[in-house]
Amino acid sequence: MKTEIRNKRFLLFLFQVFVAAALALGIVVGINYFVDASHVISSRSQEEMAKLALEGNPVAVPENYNERIYQMAVLNRMPSIPETVVIGASRGMLLGSAVTGFESLYNSCVSGACLEDYYALLELYRQRFSRYPERVILEVSPWIFNRYNPEIRWTEIYSYRMAAEKLYENLNHTKPEIRAVEMDPGSSKGQPFYSRENPFFSLPYFQYNCETLRRKGLDAFRGDPARVSTDPSEAAEYPDGSMRYPASQENAGEERLAKVMAASGPVTYEKSDRMTDLDPNRKEAYESLVQDLLGHGSKVIFYLQPFSPAQCRFSFDENQNPGFSLAETYLRGFAAANGIRVVGSYDARKYNISDADFMDNIHPDRDGTEIVWSADDPE
Repeated sequence: MKTEIRNKRFLLFLFQVFVAAALALGIVVGINYFVDASHVISSRSQEEMAKLALEGNPVAVPENYNERIYQMAVLNRMPSIPETVVIGASRGMLLGSAVTGFESLYNSCVSGACLEDYYALLELYRQRFSRYPERVILEVSPWIFNRYNPEIRWTEIYSYRMAAEKLYENLNHTKPEIRAVEMDPGSSKGQPFYSRENPFFSLPYFQYNCETLRRKGLDAFRGDPARVSTDPSEAAEYPDGSMRYPASQENAGEERLAKVMAASGPVTYEKSDRMTDLDPNRKEAYESLVQDLLGHGSKVIFYLQPFSPAQCRFSFDENQNPGFSLAETYLRGFAAANGIRVVGSYDARKYNISDADFMDNIHPDRDGTEIVWSADDPE
């Protein structure tokens, strides 16, 4: 009798554990699905943004929108391939038609772009239109050659990742390496690094969504609806894909300048301070991609966005970012050998721009970008 009672109690315990586990899993999946703060499960906001932008409107940038999903949404709606496409990171987001003079242009830059993002975006264009754009402007930040670069946001969306892996494997006969992430969701200004897990079941994403729920309350479940931007001082995506930053960042002022001048050492973004050489595998993969573009008749332009003069003193004069000079020397040599035009330089002191022309130590504002671009006319 006692054995039978113990067995029943054990079965009851197992049942309770099962119910508790199912309830916990249900809460995680439910919060991740219905809040979905970075829109990696549902692309409703991005689809609405893409529709408004392609109708010719500047679209207000909602909090935490997923730029890679947005680029895919725009691409899927494009009626025809633009003559010129800009590929790169946030340092290239100001390159629009007004700056470059290219009328048929779309800027497909995404924040923190690594080499795999270049592959993904160009493969998505090729898949959509059966060819590459006629002209490709590659914004090339030095850390795309950094072996320690931890960026893996390119893995978050399945179809985006598959595009990157398909072209990468086709050109390099191996799949790109997914690097380990050494940070938690709260350590990078709200960007959730949950890429190694399915977002439905991701505990870091659950943590991030709970924080969003705490801040927004029930509004967190409604997402951020797309809308046309009528306020020229707020962040927005222009119809050509270029970015308009909020007035606090884009307009010159003492507060912004103080932020730029606060630089007191090497650039640490994407672990650039650990970059003492150029990863030969990443150089080879970069060259393979550029050669493929050239082989298919695309004209390629390398765009090197400068760092602030204050930052250049640490990165170049004191050689605290030795990889930066190595990257520019390599890119100029490769460009010269292949007839590729290089626009810009990592050293802002080559141009008539000052620290006041920067939003921070690695991002010139629109005026600074226009000066750099016009100083090296790509045509």
